[in-house]
Amino acid sequence: MQQKGSNNGEVNPQQGAPPPQAPGANNAAEQQGQGEKQTQAESAAQLQQQLQDEHNKAEEYLDLLRRTQADFINYRRRATQEQDEARASAQIGVLQQILPVIDDLDRALAVVPPELANNPWVQGVMLASRRIDATLERLGVREIGKPGEPFNPRWMEALASESKPGVPEGTILTVARPGFALGDRLIRPAQVIVAGPSAPATMEAAPTQSGNPNAS
Repeated sequence: MQQKGSNNGEVNPQQGAPPPQAPGANNAAEQQGQGEKQTQAESAAQLQQQLQDEHNKAEEYLDLLRRTQADFINYRRRATQEQDEARASAQIGVLQQILPVIDDLDRALAVVPPELANNPWVQGVMLASRRIDATLERLGVREIGKPGEPFNPRWMEALASESKPGVPEGTILTVARPGFALGDRLIRPAQVIVAGPSAPATMEAAPTQSGNPNAS
């Protein structure tokens, strides 16, 4: 019998080779690659925009937190100041009621006869007066208006003025009633007598000579 084919079992070199590609296949692959790159670039841009948006939101929240914290600090400061003002006003109201009693006590001790200065009862009253003064000092109360100090209309009331040689005008001569202050707040003004302007010096008249000075 005659065998079919002339290769007699040999493999054709052309057999199994990839088929030739169409002329537009390379262009399609390039376009597909470019499309994928464009899609990745768009995704990266969208991600970058999202990150920027989240960053902006974080900055807004942080700024809001800062403003809230500042508002709270200001509120706490105002509340503390209002509490201090209320406390000082209450203290001043009580002290204004007590000061007349202290004035009476001081006046009574000022006229104690010398022979009774060592009397136990008088010593007990003087001790009570000193303890009252120490308590006022611990509360921050200070006495204002002392002889020799310059007159200050903010803290004092001038009852009268007197001319006194050698004393500058406006110097406190006598304290009729001491004043008191709590910090920078006035409880009661001091009533004082101050030095007025010095009296003008009187000029002595020149002595006159009798007779005619031209007489020889």
